[in-house]
Amino acid sequence: MSDGASVRRRLRTLARWAFADRYGLVLWLGLFCWFGLTWRVGIFLQDTYATANTLVALADGQLHVTEIRYSLTLGSQPGLHRADGLLYGRNYGQLALAVPLVWALEGLATVVDPRLLLAGLWAGLGLAFVTQVGRLDGADRERTVTVGSMAVALLFAGSVLTATDLDPTRLALAAYQLSTMAVAATAGLVLYRLVADWHGRRVGLAAGAALGLATPVGFWATIPKRHTLVAALVLAAVYAFAVSRRSEGRTALRARAAAYAFAGVITWVHAFEAFFVVGVLGVVDLLTARSNRPRDLLVVGLVLLLAATPMLATNDAISGNPAEPPRLLPNVEGGGGVEFSPATDRESGGNAGSGGERGGPADGIDSGGEGASGGPDSSPLDTVLDATGPIGEFAGGAVVDGVRTLDDPARLSNVFVRSGHIPGVKYRLNEYEVIELALLEATPILGTLLALPVLVGRRLVGTEQRSLRPSQPRRLSPRRQTDLLVVALAVVLTVIYLPRLPLYSQLTVRYLHPVVPLAVYGVCRVPAVRTAVTDATGWLVRAYVLSLLFAVVVVLGGIVGLGLALGEAVQYHALWNLAAAAVCAIAVVGRTLAPERVTTRTAAVGLALPAGFTTALLVLSGLVYFEYGTYAFDLVRVVADLLPTL
Repeated sequence: MSDGASVRRRLRTLARWAFADRYGLVLWLGLFCWFGLTWRVGIFLQDTYATANTLVALADGQLHVTEIRYSLTLGSQPGLHRADGLLYGRNYGQLALAVPLVWALEGLATVVDPRLLLAGLWAGLGLAFVTQVGRLDGADRERTVTVGSMAVALLFAGSVLTATDLDPTRLALAAYQLSTMAVAATAGLVLYRLVADWHGRRVGLAAGAALGLATPVGFWATIPKRHTLVAALVLAAVYAFAVSRRSEGRTALRARAAAYAFAGVITWVHAFEAFFVVGVLGVVDLLTARSNRPRDLLVVGLVLLLAATPMLATNDAISGNPAEPPRLLPNVEGGGGVEFSPATDRESGGNAGSGGERGGPADGIDSGGEGASGGPDSSPLDTVLDATGPIGEFAGGAVVDGVRTLDDPARLSNVFVRSGHIPGVKYRLNEYEVIELALLEATPILGTLLALPVLVGRRLVGTEQRSLRPSQPRRLSPRRQTDLLVVALAVVLTVIYLPRLPLYSQLTVRYLHPVVPLAVYGVCRVPAVRTAVTDATGWLVRAYVLSLLFAVVVVLGGIVGLGLALGEAVQYHALWNLAAAAVCAIAVVGRTLAPERVTTRTAAVGLALPAGFTTALLVLSGLVYFEYGTYAFDLVRVVADLLPTL
């Protein structure tokens, strides 16, 4: 009896550590179920062929690819590299996360039909969700659980009755997608905890829900690209940094070390982005830390080294050089060139399929010769310098080139505001369909950020001249120090990719995906947004539901009435999103400038409008706009068959 109580107590402690509270658990479960509704087991971007086949190899206990399960030819797998006659993939840190899920799904599939297995998994999460909702404060537990369970049971029964066969060989791909969905839900949870610490539970919940429902995070949740994992790790590093600044003693040191651990893990996913994340974190941390004693720095350094060890070990096993990632190795396709980081030519982005990420020879990285891997007479130090030299050289070049693009208003507009048909972009690779969206078109809720300059200007006007001298970063409040880190990360992670953007395979400007959660954090720092969430919650929720229904009706009506093709439909939706962003900006800026004239209800409606249109974009992307793979739940397929096709 005591043993059982001890186990339950430990489980509750673990759950509290992971989710903070029951609201965090409900948010995580709800986001996971939401992502699963339009989940399709299939390959959307061509890069996934190489990584999915690499996952199969990892699940079999090896780094190199021997089974080409998801493609018949090597040439259709951008991102597949060759070393010593063997084939290797990339993003091993992301793939390692999915390996246990591969084992679990393939093991369960020996006793349960694969299609029913996926439906049962979703139903189980759905039941856990409604059960936890019923236990929230103020909820009618009996009614919530009864109604919710019936809804989940009906969806599961509908999927069983309409079920078709699912090839068991696709379970590894399904596990790959499940890992990304879990990461996307975790990103929402981390944002909830970060914002709730500063502004309370209600604002935190709104932030976490908005990340999954009103940003491209929901779009990429079921598409297993690295961007979602990097975004979640960057956000986790920010959260750990924030905890270190508002804590004392060992708690602060542990949180400080955790920030470097999260940043260090990114090296195993994408070394180029990790280089900048670690660098920015290091600079801001050293400038704002209360103490930089040798002991503290030693702990942080050891944790960072430990976090980077999987990357170093993987690189050494593949190339023989811990500092040479797979992206520095010759590609199998593309003439044997190498690819490490963003190309400066915005038309490069891959010539095969819609998801290539190869810079090729334009990157200026030599792929041949003994120097790349170190000859038999070279010292270990020379070997490391030979490998890291191109990385450092390109990193500096990426920053310089990115800064230079800031004086190109047309390019900046195409990346951040309006896409449409952009000269110089290879639309022929997408069958001339203009499906790329600018950042504001994909995330119109970011229109609220126009209130930030107003807030800054107001603060400057109301501050005495002698107080305008910049404060020492170490003297800033924990909240301001966190703001500083968020702004620095957002700026750097944007600038380094500007030379490559826009391009034909950006979709929702996916290279800036790690910036999206940081931007949503910025939205929550606007006082007018917070008061709308806390003081007009009912208006916000009702307006969101109405705007979602309105968006679905008006967009589907336009598709049918105007006879739009795929690219036209996406751009039509983009224009509505821009209009919603404008309304949102006007409402929030108006509330900021004239709170006596613009009510919190108006601001709440303004916030709900772009959120509803973005949710509609996510739903229609899953049901109408893009067709690939097979729906995990056949009942959703039946619904999709009733909608217009493009």
